[in-house]
Amino acid sequence: MVPGHEIVGKVVKAGAEVKKFKENDVAGVGCLVDSCRTCSSCLEDEEQFCEKHRSLTYNGTEQDRTTPTYGGYSSQIVVDEKFVLKISPKLSLPDAAPLLCAGITTYSPLKRFKTGPGKCVAIVGLGGLGHMGVKIAAAMGAEVTMLSTSPSKEQDARRLGANKFVLTTNPTDWRSSGNTGNAGFLRRKKYYI
Repeated sequence: MVPGHEIVGKVVKAGAEVKKFKENDVAGVGCLVDSCRTCSSCLEDEEQFCEKHRSLTYNGTEQDRTTPTYGGYSSQIVVDEKFVLKISPKLSLPDAAPLLCAGITTYSPLKRFKTGPGKCVAIVGLGGLGHMGVKIAAAMGAEVTMLSTSPSKEQDARRLGANKFVLTTNPTDWRSSGNTGNAGFLRRKKYYI
């Protein structure tokens, strides 16, 4: 089994019924490559909650529940255009790939909770997901606070768009806002995490 679920590459061949893509287009594939398309979740464009069988990009099976899905580090992958995104040719492939997992994982809840100007967002940790969360929340216009156990992460957090940095291992950082503890800080500021 070859993993890989942040797939970006050029289309080498498009099937006769494909409408959205042509040869040499830059395309991206995330965690899903198919679903039943007939259950209520699929009909509401919520294929990730497919009630019959969702086909994961790797270590899963196609809709026949027999043919394995091999993943993004394979030499090629065949995917229905419904599960493929058009990627701007202006983006480098390595920069675009993380958007298909860490990007959507953080964008989805920020969008769902209507993140934007006047909203406060706290991001816990500046790892693979955290850095995307900071960038996206800042781009949406929110006030972003990074919560971290590592003081060395402050400069990167601010460079990525964080307005504030709270070192969670330092009680003084929590009290500097006149709060008495972590929960008080979060309740008073109405942060979304």
